[in-house]
Amino acid sequence: MRTCLMIAGSVFAFCLIAATATPEAGNVPKTAPHRDLDSLKNALSLVRGKAQAEGPWPRTVRYTLKRYDFKTDSFQQEARSIVIRKKPLRIIPHSVGVAEILWAICPRERLVAFNEFSADPDSSFIADTVRARGPIFKSKQTELVIGSRPDLVFTVFYSSADFKEKLHQARIQSFDLGYFGTIESIKEQILLIGDIIGEESNARALVRLIDTRIRELQARLPKRGRPVRVLYYDEGGYVPGMSSNFTSICQIIGAVNVGAEQGIKSWSQIDHETLLKWNPDVIIVPERSKLKELLMSNRVLSHAKAIQGGSVYYVPPVYLRTDSQYLLLSADYIAAVIYRQPR
Repeated sequence: MRTCLMIAGSVFAFCLIAATATPEAGNVPKTAPHRDLDSLKNALSLVRGKAQAEGPWPRTVRYTLKRYDFKTDSFQQEARSIVIRKKPLRIIPHSVGVAEILWAICPRERLVAFNEFSADPDSSFIADTVRARGPIFKSKQTELVIGSRPDLVFTVFYSSADFKEKLHQARIQSFDLGYFGTIESIKEQILLIGDIIGEESNARALVRLIDTRIRELQARLPKRGRPVRVLYYDEGGYVPGMSSNFTSICQIIGAVNVGAEQGIKSWSQIDHETLLKWNPDVIIVPERSKLKELLMSNRVLSHAKAIQGGSVYYVPPVYLRTDSQYLLLSADYIAAVIYRQPR
């Protein structure tokens, strides 16, 4: 179950410490593009655009639903539309990424409950606040969701069919945001969510802020003749590919996601021989996993560049699994880790 949620959060979902944590001892670069993550987090947590006249209700929102098919390792897209009859004032997000987006652009009194993973510091950058605020429901506790009397529930592609069906039976409107994880798809979803809840100005302001902060980070990155090749190696030997949030992180900071380089689309499991063949410059593993020790002591990997150079680093999973505007926090944090490397 934990692996499935990790893969789903990429996204998946794509989810170890709170967002304000600092790198563990021995992981702090001497020189790096690392900024004050607290101030960046605060800036991304509450964004308001110019006040504008209330849009018309009901409204029809047209969008493209994107799904990932694990069986065929491919994406499917479908044009859809939804009619929102009145401005939703009682909203429930069924995923961490959606909760984090809403936290930034939606008046918070309109958020009436949160999924348990939004209160988990391993998964969520707003975990502390969500735990203090509540209420919190478990993923399968549909009765608690229904009992909160929402007028809109945001689901994602890994929300269960049973959960969605029970909402339908209770005549509660839900909106499936489908699959998203890359920075471009996250920005698209921010704008879509803004249209649906009537906070278009705030959504556009958040997207502008994301673009501005990316440019600022990139301006501070060290100049290199060759990009650093980075492999994110998770428990069970799973590595992310082209459509994952990790590819966007690498693109933002001028690095190469080795999984994407090797043709992986979403997530794939590799063995040690494959890892040695790919021979990344840097390997990133989730904190508290003991993967660093396992990789460093493995005889098959003893000749790998990252192993020989001691370039295997622990990173708190919350930075690795975000699929919201907080992807910028992840990019800043990981840039601070990898650019301690000799050129």
